Amino acid sequence: MHELSIALEILDIVEKEALKHDAKAVKQVNLSIGDLTGVETESLVFSFDAVKGEKELTRNAVLAIEKLPVKIRCAPCGDTFTGAGHAVVCPQCEGFETTLLQGEEMEIADIEID
Repeated sequence: MHELSIALEILDIVEKEALKHDAKAVKQVNLSIGDLTGVETESLVFSFDAVKGEKELTRNAVLAIEKLPVKIRCAPCGDTFTGAGHAVVCPQCEGFETTLLQGEEMEIADIEID
């Protein structure tokens, strides 16, 4: 289950950032995850909840996840649209020259601390 290793990495990053800001506790971690990452968000939340108590600062933290849809731009016509993957045809002009703009990212958007 790679979601467990992701949860542990998130907690390490969050703890380091919280300590930089003299936090007493982390209230919430806001995560953005693209649809193409292959991360099972329910498993990630479960894993996060299972290990967050290992660190004093994150003991009561909540993991909030924003799922980011796949966004694609067509080079010939400039249209931006949502899709399901990399190889897609533009619905506007039926062009094949497309660029993935969003969908592969996974990042900590922000951390709420006390």
